[in-house]
Amino acid sequence: MNGTRCALDGCSFRYASDESADGVERGVHAIDHVSLQARAGEVVMLVGRSGCGKTTVTRLLNGLAPEYFRGSLHGEARVGGLHAGVAAVEDYATEVGSVFQNPKTQYFHANSTDELAFPCENAGMEPSEIRRRIRERLRAFDVEHLHDRNIVDCSGGQQQQLAVVAATMLDPGVLVLDEPAAGMDPATVSEIRAYLRELNDQGLTIVLVSHSMDDVAELCSHIIVLDHGTLHMQGTPAELFTAQNAAELRRINLGVPRATKF
Repeated sequence: MNGTRCALDGCSFRYASDESADGVERGVHAIDHVSLQARAGEVVMLVGRSGCGKTTVTRLLNGLAPEYFRGSLHGEARVGGLHAGVAAVEDYATEVGSVFQNPKTQYFHANSTDELAFPCENAGMEPSEIRRRIRERLRAFDVEHLHDRNIVDCSGGQQQQLAVVAATMLDPGVLVLDEPAAGMDPATVSEIRAYLRELNDQGLTIVLVSHSMDDVAELCSHIIVLDHGTLHMQGTPAELFTAQNAAELRRINLGVPRATKF
């Protein structure tokens, strides 16, 4: 395994307003002295009950906090050579691809092809290269049917598939996904898992927020369990899913994957 792609070192973050705190009471740290890392080529899963700090970690990794989601940050959150609170959000475009729980919140265009072209245009690519890259990405993900579509006419699953493709258009080294399969039917969930597995096989580092411990067992190489804003447990699936840890995982409403055998 190669070196660290992204990391939090002793990070504490408190939102400046109630609206951005995701259920965290104002004045309370959303995360408190959290240290974690994702090495090149890893799939790291962030798990924990609602309000435990998972989304805050993703916002620090993609630069949205504290520049867009205002608040006080102590410690260091970095991806490559970028540091949260120092680098501008636009600097993250070629380093981190982001997929949010609700794909509608991240679209800038009504047309699917325009949406895929958008990050490339911002990066100053030539039109011929943009067209080539769009064709290549749609073919690679086997979603050529999403070319030149009105996004509002696409199903929720198709919108999320498009969001995953869009997040890879600039070949980032890290992909950060916040509950990308939430509310999707089983077939679409399987497709999204397959996309992520393929991207990881190509060397992409993936940080994935999920409530599903079955997702953990299927995809990840390292699990980070957050509870009340702190790092509660971590390890590989084999290290975490043991008979000794089962009761504690259930206590924080996680449980263990259905396929686990003790």
